[in-house]
Amino acid sequence: MTESALTRRRSDNPQQETWHVYFGDVHVGTIGMRAGVPTTADQWAWSVGFYPGTEPGAHRFGSAASFEAAATAFKAAWDRLRPTLTEDSFEAWRRSRDFHAWKYRMWSTGRRLPTQNRDGWSTCFCGDRIPIASEAHIYTAHRGIGA
Repeated sequence: MTESALTRRRSDNPQQETWHVYFGDVHVGTIGMRAGVPTTADQWAWSVGFYPGTEPGAHRFGSAASFEAAATAFKAAWDRLRPTLTEDSFEAWRRSRDFHAWKYRMWSTGRRLPTQNRDGWSTCFCGDRIPIASEAHIYTAHRGIGA
């Protein structure tokens, strides 16, 4: 993957200020207001890491008094994590994102997954007939469905 700047998008939760942080198209972490903490405690939290793609022990998190301080701590943690990642790390996350989006689209259109049928076959919402081993179909015909 070519180098890409971190970008952030506000979550659609109107109850809490939360920002999703992306590296290209991969959601690599979050910065948000903490809920239920005393006013004397840090009001912001941050977390860096994504699964699949990074091992749970590689995830980093913390709290900060302000959004700016949380963003600075997030960036420092990302700068330590980023050199340990490969394109395969990001691809694992994308494949999971696309598989889950495909699965939910199948269900929302009233279709069963091949694993839910006795014969191991199903018809995709796009009309293709697919077997249990349908990964190739998902990752070619529906690449980016979850983006």
